[in-house]
Amino acid sequence: MKYEPTYLEMFLTKLAFVFCGKSVYRSFADSLPLEGGERVLDFGCGMGTVAYHVAKKLTNGQLTCLDVSERWLQACHKTLRRFDNIIFLKWESPVLADESYDVVFCHFVLHDIPDCELGKVIPVLAGSLKPGGVLVFREPLRNMQKTNIIKRLIENALSLKNSRITDIPVVGNTLESVYVKA
Repeated sequence: MKYEPTYLEMFLTKLAFVFCGKSVYRSFADSLPLEGGERVLDFGCGMGTVAYHVAKKLTNGQLTCLDVSERWLQACHKTLRRFDNIIFLKWESPVLADESYDVVFCHFVLHDIPDCELGKVIPVLAGSLKPGGVLVFREPLRNMQKTNIIKRLIENALSLKNSRITDIPVVGNTLESVYVKA
């Protein structure tokens, strides 16, 4: 999996972060089950739009920001420069330490991954969760076939805790789901 965003995409993401940060990114971060001491993975961190709000909540925890793009990781590092509880990782291959995270979240990422890669990525994400850990994702509902593939793959490894549909400005209806590892 190789991907680098265009500068236009990065600029538009920065505008969305500045103008929609509270309603889109902070609201998602606020929905995550965090008390402050967790080990958290942001899979597909991009420029750190959600990670910025999550890092504030992790007063005694640690956040790992992971992306396939060096350009996004550099932008994320810049967004999160004031925090000292962050690890930045480039996704080279589908490998993460087993049972190492309390929370894994994916914000508008999984729908961009080719189906053949999702079958490799999702089991790795599920395996990286500690028992009782949660995987939370938010995905657009405009491609139900892709959404159903994502759900099916996650449900092979984790149990659905809850799910809801929300309306996000510009994006439209989105699915937010929380899965738990037994």
